[in-house]
Amino acid sequence: MFIIAIRGYEGVNQDASLTIKAKLMKKESERFDVLEMPAGLKRAKAVLASTHVELFGPVTLVEGYDLPGFVGCHALVSLRDTPGKTVAVLATAERLQSLLETALTTGNLIAFLGRKYTSPPTPRGGTWSVDVYGIDGVILYNMN
Repeated sequence: MFIIAIRGYEGVNQDASLTIKAKLMKKESERFDVLEMPAGLKRAKAVLASTHVELFGPVTLVEGYDLPGFVGCHALVSLRDTPGKTVAVLATAERLQSLLETALTTGNLIAFLGRKYTSPPTPRGGTWSVDVYGIDGVILYNMN
């Protein structure tokens, strides 16, 4: 048994405990999937594509969330190798958020590692107008 934070699950209110006991199973298409969920919770409809990518660019915006269904941030990245194209990255790990904020503050180039969502979560509702990636790594470059 593991204790994990509930992130990306619907039906969690702020009064609920943000940790649950669950058995985890490694999958190729997603980092983890929960086998046993408490009654009343259902998996969010976020689906990651299976291809892991590394893309580069400067961060132009970071927005943080502390919502019942999502704790984390998204950042907009202007792709270096595809001029004029901007993508969004979603991060739940505080260390990744910190690196994205530092990149925004310094203007330094980042590389992010992750998978493109085929059906991205929308923390505040609505739809995305850019491609969205779930990330599991950020490299922050010093351009000086």
